[in-house]
Amino acid sequence: MNVLKKMMTMLLTASCLSTAFAADNTLNHPGYVDFSSLSAIANAEPSVEISLKAPILNMVTNLIRTEEEEAANFISKLLQVTVNVFESSGIDVSKFSDSMNEIASQLDEQGWDRVVRVREDGEHVDVYFRLSDDADVIHGIAIMVAESDDTVFVNIVGDISTDDLSALGRRFDIDELVDLDVEVN
Repeated sequence: MNVLKKMMTMLLTASCLSTAFAADNTLNHPGYVDFSSLSAIANAEPSVEISLKAPILNMVTNLIRTEEEEAANFISKLLQVTVNVFESSGIDVSKFSDSMNEIASQLDEQGWDRVVRVREDGEHVDVYFRLSDDADVIHGIAIMVAESDDTVFVNIVGDISTDDLSALGRRFDIDELVDLDVEVN
């Protein structure tokens, strides 16, 4: 019985360490964005908060693999998906916009590529991709949206090929993803 306890302790320890290392690797991954400064401005809990890390994403991959092979291949390359939605009614959207501009400047300095920017009718939208040096892999996607109704922050961390996005676009009829051709400037 002692041998069984020791083995279980070792397995549990190894499992905890691998999870801790995976979390640490995500924080140091080039596709990770820390939105905590923006969340702090809200001074409120998000109305929607999604945080999917590698173990849960792996479970989802295994659950859908037989029915959605392309989607499963896409998800299997993700390390973390974070979504925070705040109701903008109690938030100073202009203050959010200023902070979003600061984070956007930091992303620009870190080598992220802005793929969408909208500034009209009270909307403030930025979408960034963090590409590998050869632009074959997207390390991360960062989305920041401040509108009169909702403020949304999304960070997708992983190593996603443009082929994966195209396959996902074909599967779900998203033409913008099917024809995606990312090049480094």
